[in-house]
Amino acid sequence: FHAIFGVYMWSLIQNNADPLLQVVGFGDRTAYEAARPNEMIWTRLPTDFGSAGYSTRREQAIVEHLGLLEQDLPSLFDYWLAPSSVLRQYLWAHREEVVATARQLVQVLSAEAVRRVLRYLVGSYWARYTGWPDMLVYNGTSYFFAEIKSSRDKLREDQKRWIQANATDLKLPF
Repeated sequence: FHAIFGVYMWSLIQNNADPLLQVVGFGDRTAYEAARPNEMIWTRLPTDFGSAGYSTRREQAIVEHLGLLEQDLPSLFDYWLAPSSVLRQYLWAHREEVVATARQLVQVLSAEAVRRVLRYLVGSYWARYTGWPDMLVYNGTSYFFAEIKSSRDKLREDQKRWIQANATDLKLPF
């Protein structure tokens, strides 16, 4: 879901019309994974990115942006993949296998479900990016998400929060 967020939301998050954009630097994730930890990526991100305040402040822009996402989402995913690379790097959603999984999710989920996921995440990204279910079960026509636990395992607080948010906002089969 981090990759889906990065691909579909980069043009909103990094929009030059946002007066709170600032230049930030972070370690290049690919370089870090290749044991070259000192390489940096510089980009512009809002000072309040990921907070509930960002969502409140940018509400109209978010509504307009999500309204644009009614076209062929798999094609748009491929079209926006390259320009979203910096935001995806920032979110640790840069690996090829993560992108491939995200592309498959977009093909399974309806456009409306993708928009609900994006709306949920942009509402407070740093508070909502964890706790997602472990598995998507898909049989070619229908799907559901599942959280897998052993007999000694318990739900974490972020998982409980996701389950509650799913019941009220996301409404994904779970």
